[in-house]
Amino acid sequence: MKKFATIWCSPVPQDDELKPELQNAFGGPGEQWDVLYPDSGDLLPVAANYDGFVIGGSPKSVVEDAETPLVKNLLNLIRWVRDNSSSPIVGVCFGSQALAVALGGRVDRNPGGAFKCGVDSMTWTEAADGTRWPETARPATLAKSHGECVIELPPDSIHLASSRTIENEIYLTHGRFLGVQGHPEVSNEALRKLFMPSHRSLFSDEQWRVVEAESQHPLEPSSVKSLGRRLLADRALQAIEA
Repeated sequence: MKKFATIWCSPVPQDDELKPELQNAFGGPGEQWDVLYPDSGDLLPVAANYDGFVIGGSPKSVVEDAETPLVKNLLNLIRWVRDNSSSPIVGVCFGSQALAVALGGRVDRNPGGAFKCGVDSMTWTEAADGTRWPETARPATLAKSHGECVIELPPDSIHLASSRTIENEIYLTHGRFLGVQGHPEVSNEALRKLFMPSHRSLFSDEQWRVVEAESQHPLEPSSVKSLGRRLLADRALQAIEA
């Protein structure tokens, strides 16, 4: 039986209801899934016990909170996996940003400095070859909630998707580290219930009407979920040159 771990990075209690959703998004039948907490201690002693990892979102920043135990322990784990195992990692939102920083990329504020809360449709790049990865031949529309994003991809990365909001929505590094800025695990209802209320003060009334309208847009996360599952099952996605 394969054994995976969700690395839970959010200290917000109400976000806990997304734990099973994150596992369900990328998990498969006959697998064991545990939850690890990087803010509670060093993860390296247990890292070798797992066949792969999924890193969830967080209101924390890999830049501003770089010296906190949460970020330090998380980046140490990612680098240990890179250097000492062949395990894959899927990073979602904050998790995608952590992958980028740990592997040599750069994270900064969103272009224009505005917080993104709502829904974005992905545009797959030519490098996301739908003939090799059937998932990338299908549409992808994801819930979004982030103030920072990946500005520069790590070395040996393939840019897989962008949106009207940011360039590096989805990317693959070293063939086995998949970064996804959006939230494939979040439904329209969860977006409105869990994310939107805590960010209302960041938007003017006019801007908030846009957020509310976007929150009604149908989501299409299945292609991204399937791509993540493929990575975890196969331990790598064969690199395609752009």
